[in-house]
Amino acid sequence: MNKFGKILFLNAVILLLIAMPAFSEIPGLDDLKEKADVFTDSLARSLPFNSAMGLNWSDAYIGKLSLFPPAFHFGIGLTVGFTTMDIGSMSGLLNMFGVHNFDNIDVGGFSLPGYTIEARIGGIIFPFDAGFKFGYINLTPEFLNALVKTDIPDLTMNYMLIGGDIRYALLDGKKFPFKFSIGGGFNYLKGGMSMSVPAGNLSFQITDDRILYIPPPELGLNWESKSLDFKAQASLKILVLTPYIGVGASHAWSSAGYDLKSEINVKDEAGNDIPLDDAKSLIEAFGISGVDGNGFSQINEAMGWSFRAFGGVSINLPLIKFDLTGMYDFISKCYGLTLGIRLQI
Repeated sequence: MNKFGKILFLNAVILLLIAMPAFSEIPGLDDLKEKADVFTDSLARSLPFNSAMGLNWSDAYIGKLSLFPPAFHFGIGLTVGFTTMDIGSMSGLLNMFGVHNFDNIDVGGFSLPGYTIEARIGGIIFPFDAGFKFGYINLTPEFLNALVKTDIPDLTMNYMLIGGDIRYALLDGKKFPFKFSIGGGFNYLKGGMSMSVPAGNLSFQITDDRILYIPPPELGLNWESKSLDFKAQASLKILVLTPYIGVGASHAWSSAGYDLKSEINVKDEAGNDIPLDDAKSLIEAFGISGVDGNGFSQINEAMGWSFRAFGGVSINLPLIKFDLTGMYDFISKCYGLTLGIRLQI
């Protein structure tokens, strides 16, 4: 074979290889597990920060209850705002399922809106106060697509936040012009999002001769966190303003993952059907559970610490206070902003 013939033969081989189906290009279940693990680890750092929204009142201590002299310190209000969650790990997992346009809404993180109804009351005998907060939200596809313009069909989001704290005043503002308190509490956060995956059929390599096929699925991301929260805060009243600053630390027990609903099936390299029960143990070896003909899920658990700073200022009118609070988490690099209004006496 002359030189020209060898070149033609080599080009033909290259074209043939390009045209052949390359099973190695199909992502593996090990890739999916890796993305899910990153998502869980990142969320474990972000969830305690999200649950810290609310009850960040400007006064480091609102005063205690007493009969002599008579004093009644109490407040009730509403806080609205948002905190961000890491979008990189979320996008990495969603990309595995063919959802690629989540990156378009990156504003330093994925913005999670929320609100809390909250109340705080002064303690008895000792200089402490106690607070409670609650929030529940269910965001519809119409609202979310108008807000973030993801163009993801049927995108919904929901969360529930319940929490409370007790703060003890080391400085109550009587002998010195500022107040300083330390406290602790507990927060419970549960949330998630669901969507119809806009991509076509998905496939994942199980082993060299086993491929998992997934028709267009319904996908859900879910998270839950229980956290112990500790904080210290200082505040100073200047005319009608009360600037304040504080730090907090949370230790959380979190779980996060995904669930997928679709009529999944398994085939070999030649396209022949393989009973799902014969491949179930192979699929479950990648940390996947609940495998049946209607889908599967993967939920990971993690625990860890979160450290944050918060601060802001309130405008104090007779009986009414308006709060502006900013928050920043040193571990997850996330931030938050809230606005509050409350009746306080």
